[in-house]
Amino acid sequence: MTTLLRSRAFLPIILLGAFAAALLAAACGGDDDDASATPTATQGAGSGTAFQPVKAGDLTISGAWVRASTGTNVTAAYMTIKSSGAADTLVSASSPIAGMVQLHEVVTEGSTSKMQEKPGGFPVPANGTAELKPGGWHIMLMDLKQQPKAGETVELTLKFEKAGEVKIVAPVQAASGSTPDMSHDSHGGSSMTPSGGMSSGMGGTATPAMGR
Repeated sequence: MTTLLRSRAFLPIILLGAFAAALLAAACGGDDDDASATPTATQGAGSGTAFQPVKAGDLTISGAWVRASTGTNVTAAYMTIKSSGAADTLVSASSPIAGMVQLHEVVTEGSTSKMQEKPGGFPVPANGTAELKPGGWHIMLMDLKQQPKAGETVELTLKFEKAGEVKIVAPVQAASGSTPDMSHDSHGGSSMTPSGGMSSGMGGTATPAMGR
């Protein structure tokens, strides 16, 4: 009789302990679910992160970013494309946020510069680098369907002569100052006066590796 009474006295404590153990197990199970979940990701950048280099055959694409829109219907994308082997050429690009995408260069002639589509695309030398940067070679996104804002990302499909299509996601960044590649009036080959930040002469960079 005494044993039975003692068992009944401890029953609430036992039940409370079992309930607490069940809650702890459920909480741990939730953490495991979160840890095992794979976030949706595309090569390049996640929201709020820097661009991660993307490899495609002999090519490595790094430092990609898209200029935040300033309220116009154009913006530009920049990046560095490096080949560890054979030469290749970026022949075209596209993006779901733009009605038209072209490969542009800035050509300086005397005291004026002009924007124009680069014939043949951007060559990437064997064991060398092609640099797309403000005031030089750039990917021009026109007829924007939405205004890219700093902190967002933009999908780009790059088409290479040999490596084929490479899809990346580039972060959108604000840029201070203006460069010729962002002057809407300069597109179509019209002339303009050079402004700060423009690269010299050819308006782009293709650098072969030295000593090879």
